Amino acid sequence: MDIHVLNDDYSGFTRLLSSHGLSVFMKIYSDTNVESILFDVGPSNQIMKHNSTALNIDLSNIKSVVLSHRHYDHTGGLKHVMNIFKRCGKRLTVISHPWIFRPSIVLNESKQEFDKGMPYTCEDFTKFKTNLVLTKSLMQIAPSTYYLGEIGNYYDLSKYKKDFYTILDDGELVPDDLPDDSGVAIKVDDLGLIIISGCSHSGIVNIAKHASEVLKENIYAVIGGFHMLKYDDGDVVETVNSLKELGVMQIYTGHCTGFKAEKIFSDEFKDNYHKIHSGFKFSLKREKL
Repeated sequence: MDIHVLNDDYSGFTRLLSSHGLSVFMKIYSDTNVESILFDVGPSNQIMKHNSTALNIDLSNIKSVVLSHRHYDHTGGLKHVMNIFKRCGKRLTVISHPWIFRPSIVLNESKQEFDKGMPYTCEDFTKFKTNLVLTKSLMQIAPSTYYLGEIGNYYDLSKYKKDFYTILDDGELVPDDLPDDSGVAIKVDDLGLIIISGCSHSGIVNIAKHASEVLKENIYAVIGGFHMLKYDDGDVVETVNSLKELGVMQIYTGHCTGFKAEKIFSDEFKDNYHKIHSGFKFSLKREKL
């Protein structure tokens, strides 16, 4: 598989745009076919248009868009992709959790955000004739490629979700455990699973462990944002150790991971730690060709 980061918080030493959020373009190769998947779409249509054009990435041929969860910084650039498919006369497929349209609110002493959710409605999807596939379950979306669905709560991370709220159908404000936060797993022969996460509100260890258990495979690499800005040092170290126990060999992270956690990951994984940025590209291949 080939992986190209279309948006990250950091632009690296490039002329690409960057903003708080994530988008990852991937090509998955099988013996007879090549499938392109777009995982998350960053925070804005402008960034998606500019960076995909600058990187010569054709979004008109993707098989689907997978949304890791409903927050704006992972869903904001979706209209650009829907417009591409509309101009081509094709129907875009979007895969996510049934909570994708549910309101998302952040409330604490320093922040009151009432519009953190996806900036599009179900009516927008109908307007663009988009195939919307919503599921809580594991689902194969391409050769050797799986949407992970709801993640098992192997490690309790509720203390890092206490500022999140949502609104029920009757209008009541209630705590939000972010059950829609998920990821994608790709099986690469002779390597193992490649896990791609958007923000890891579910916990990157929970996501990795869930993928390993449901797909019965070892994990080779974990890619994406780990949402560890508020993690205690001990919890960061425990995360590192848990990923190592799961057999993770390579770490590719950025977005919401945070400098402290990135430093600890870099110290522990050394040359096998990689900081992603807009335009970051790498390939993973099976050892025996």
